Amino acid sequence: MRAVLSVADKTGIEGLARGLSALQVELISTGGTAALLAAAGIPVRAVSDVTGFPEILGGRVKTLHPAVHGGILARRDDAAHMAELAAHNITPIDLVVCNLYPFARTVAQPGATQETALEEIDIGGVTLLRAAAKNFPSVTVITHPEDYDAVLDELKMAGATSPETRKRLAALAFQHTALYDTMIAEYLRRDTPGALFPEEMTIGLRRLQKLRYGENPHQAAALYSWGGIGQGLREQDDEGGEHNGKPHSPERESMPTVAGARLLHGKELSFNNLLDLDAALTTVASFGPPAAVVIKHTNPCGIACADALVEAYHKAHAGDPVSAYGGILGFNREVDAETATELSQIFYECIIAPSYSQEALEILTLKKNLRLLATGAPIGPSVLLADAQDPHRLDLRRVSGGLLIQTPDLIAEQEVALTPVTERKPTFEEITDLRFAWKAVQHVKSNAIVLAKRLAVVGVGAGQMNRVYSVRIAVDRASDRARGSVLASDAFFPFPDGVEEAAKAGITAIIQPGGSIRDEESIRMANRYGIAMVTTGQRHFRH
Repeated sequence: MRAVLSVADKTGIEGLARGLSALQVELISTGGTAALLAAAGIPVRAVSDVTGFPEILGGRVKTLHPAVHGGILARRDDAAHMAELAAHNITPIDLVVCNLYPFARTVAQPGATQETALEEIDIGGVTLLRAAAKNFPSVTVITHPEDYDAVLDELKMAGATSPETRKRLAALAFQHTALYDTMIAEYLRRDTPGALFPEEMTIGLRRLQKLRYGENPHQAAALYSWGGIGQGLREQDDEGGEHNGKPHSPERESMPTVAGARLLHGKELSFNNLLDLDAALTTVASFGPPAAVVIKHTNPCGIACADALVEAYHKAHAGDPVSAYGGILGFNREVDAETATELSQIFYECIIAPSYSQEALEILTLKKNLRLLATGAPIGPSVLLADAQDPHRLDLRRVSGGLLIQTPDLIAEQEVALTPVTERKPTFEEITDLRFAWKAVQHVKSNAIVLAKRLAVVGVGAGQMNRVYSVRIAVDRASDRARGSVLASDAFFPFPDGVEEAAKAGITAIIQPGGSIRDEESIRMANRYGIAMVTTGQRHFRH
């Protein structure tokens, strides 16, 4: 039996090679892999000895030779194939162990250049994997170190791998090369005009973990990272770095994501936890000042900004204290000890933040069932709006038989022009709250209404089939706090009844997209009650 070993990830390769050598398998290897095995005293032949041709072009061409690929691709049940091998003095190759240059990890490094990226595009390795996987009835292909021991055990027990094992490993190999090619294509599409929605598109996902179940216990589920580099939801880095989520590794993602976050404390996250955490993260990322959000069933029930994080938390919790119980918290600043002390008084499921002070961790980790996630990356509008052409930023929605794909709903604050349309113009204080409410309503399910006062949400109406019901719900949630607040509507008012409901509750100013054929009716209603109304010309539907 002969095996080709050529791996970028050297994890476990020495143990596998030693085990294969003990089984009298002839080992053929390339470059760094061959050097590592030779240094370990494991018998190995250089691939150039097999091909009779040296590695050229700085290692770009090593295994691309008939002596290698003929040995892999020949069908053992085809007499003509075997005769050709004999005629050309080529010996069959029965096992290929290969994984590819770390392209995704390389381009994620700060300052990675296009030249560096191109050098990390593996050609020979991909060809080895595809050739071996194509001929899986006769050839075993291994891409992941996790499979080394199982293959060795089969060889020891039976002298060969089973057809079922070879087929399973072939599927993994093709998936491995598909993910690899997808990551390269996504990299090349970045910042390329017109390339964000190509005619053909694959999505590269790497499983981070299986979940206990999906939205409900009878549904199976797993968490995947988009782009293939996320470590995600582990308690600490392999290097044993700081345990508070502060970045210290150059390979950590620059974008804050749920899939790339570290689980610093608490039990396993559920499917619904992850959805709510994502809602919390995207919501607080909309705000520049210290911000806090409380999420319940993916909708914010409280959002606030303040000079200090603890004050933002208090105001966010006050938005709907009843709904806040058992909710998900999001912060766009490091959680400090003062904030941790306050929020530890109430039961919450999870918290996501850029990081936590050591004192905050000491306080929060006393709560056994509280999950703490750290993104290890800054959270805020400047980060959110960066790299808008990155394919990983696309928003995907499933429909039967396909996917809807769109760019994310990201609009810089300076791009939102407020146009007064009523007789009374908003005051400076109202303008400040209107802009805050406009950011907040973006994260509420349509039909969405948000009431805000002094940079805090005081009432939310979400997901209703008509807008006036959403206004009524928001007013009911706000109760007496509705008086003197401002209102944001994610889309225009199709009838003036919503404006009238707001006026009766004491709301003083409204921000809405405008654009209804009945805009004048809504404006007249606002004028009747002395409400200041501004339009944005943009809507924030969230289905």
